[in-house]
Amino acid sequence: MPDDIVIRVANEKDAPELARLNAAFNDVYEPPEALIPRFADPQRVETPLIAMVGGRAVGFAAVRVVHSLFYAHPHAELTELYVEPAFRRQGIARGLIALAERVAAERGARTLTLLTGADNQPARALYSALGYADDDISLTKALGPPED
Repeated sequence: MPDDIVIRVANEKDAPELARLNAAFNDVYEPPEALIPRFADPQRVETPLIAMVGGRAVGFAAVRVVHSLFYAHPHAELTELYVEPAFRRQGIARGLIALAERVAAERGARTLTLLTGADNQPARALYSALGYADDDISLTKALGPPED
């Protein structure tokens, strides 16, 4: 990983860059003004992470840690992971995942789950190299009309 990479927990000042990166990754644009108040939401269970190179945001991730009534330890999930194409294969995704794992462990989780596309071979190879293994099958159902 290059020396000028900084990977850290994001804060409300990072909202413009998080909005930009999320739009590039998920093709969904939430304006920074919508993200800022979510940082202060006491019910928020997701922690955003950001990767900076030379002071410029080039990637992000999010880790969700949720406590359960039925299990002694919380459930942790890596819900987002994106690195701009020009900055891939430099250890940035590995760094974001490592920080997500630390955040989850510090909050009591014993495992970290993630989802990726079955055909996303580069991501699956990375996750496998980091010790992740196929586990469950994920099923999804829409609960309302599609959003525009």
